[in-house]
Amino acid sequence: MTDEAKQDTLLRRDRRKELIIRNRLHPEHAALMASQNIMLGGTNRKDPHHVGFLTPEGIKRIDRSGEMSAAAGGAAKAVEQTLPRKHIATPSGYVVVVSDGDSEKLSTLDKDMLGLAQQLAARHSEDTAVLLVTVFARHDDFAAAGADRVLALNASATYSPEQWLSALLSLESSLEPVHWIFPDSGLVGGDLGRKLSVDINERPAARVRSVVDLNADDVQIECSSGDASRTVTRQLTRVLLVEEQVADPISGYLTDASPLDESLIDASLNTNPTCAIEDAGSVAVDPKNIPLPETGFILSGGNGVRNWSLFHQCADALGATEGASRVAVDNGHMPRTTQVGASGTYVNAKVYIAVGISGAIQHLQGMTQCDTVIAINADPACDMVKRADLSIIADSSEVMQALVDATQGATTSKELSDAS
Repeated sequence: MTDEAKQDTLLRRDRRKELIIRNRLHPEHAALMASQNIMLGGTNRKDPHHVGFLTPEGIKRIDRSGEMSAAAGGAAKAVEQTLPRKHIATPSGYVVVVSDGDSEKLSTLDKDMLGLAQQLAARHSEDTAVLLVTVFARHDDFAAAGADRVLALNASATYSPEQWLSALLSLESSLEPVHWIFPDSGLVGGDLGRKLSVDINERPAARVRSVVDLNADDVQIECSSGDASRTVTRQLTRVLLVEEQVADPISGYLTDASPLDESLIDASLNTNPTCAIEDAGSVAVDPKNIPLPETGFILSGGNGVRNWSLFHQCADALGATEGASRVAVDNGHMPRTTQVGASGTYVNAKVYIAVGISGAIQHLQGMTQCDTVIAINADPACDMVKRADLSIIADSSEVMQALVDATQGATTSKELSDAS
């Protein structure tokens, strides 16, 4: 073989591709990861699952927040179209996940519950379907989250826990689910789960943080107890009341997310008991008192904020819940409860304004499920600007002052209009 022919057969490293693969914020990252064969270090490696990412140091990390949503939108959709679809024509059983959220998007806890439900369904049989029951009408990508069937109990935004419980009991009678999974929250889910357990005479597992050894008759369930946690080994119960990060969301495939059979829906929704609770409508709540995972509008401050008094004033003027980066919390500018990120709180707000936040990978993981991200930063090359849908390259204090002035001006104009 000639030297020229040998040169043509050599596997050559593409340094540029390797750098793109290790930087999940690069615009070409998702498209390159969608390739079935990726050249790394001169070796032809296959990545069938597309789970996780490589850090700049070359260490593989699991990306619980979903790498595609932080990358280019068009490339992410192209990757999603190539995913296989799990199809169950006639389910032999059901694992029911009850979501008590009232926002259009599924929360991080919802996706964790669906991930656990898929594990439990696979443990039972291949034809066991995951049914997502929402107490309010929701609109999201249920197929990517892992719902084989979907049912909304209440099309209107009214609070009717007695009717919801009656509908769940009807589903229990008609479907006889293998497992029920509820969010262990004080809002709706925890109360519904406990009441259902009493009515069907099942002892629930509450405050569940993790479930392991699913292939054994007995499982290890880690439950929270105050600020600590304890691990118990017991038989897997039918009713689980779980907390966030109880399991990883699904990845690598899609589900049908089709409506539940109407013959089963009619039986559950025709029951209309007399409701002893009257819905008096929404109550005005101070945005500062809304937990970060539940709020839809977050103003988050980082190391680039120089005037924290103005930051708080801007949050009040906009009606936003305050968040912070780890650096801002460590420096004592914000309380620990406001920290957003992998080591703090996962959020999925509709609008996320990042003020003076450079965009560390841990912080991006915590807010990558947000719909619209707006970055206010003086550095046009920072990672948060690359992630943002809209970027304002300017001094953060000037932009916040302009927002306060514009908001106060709009409020004054409205008051004068109402008075006239």
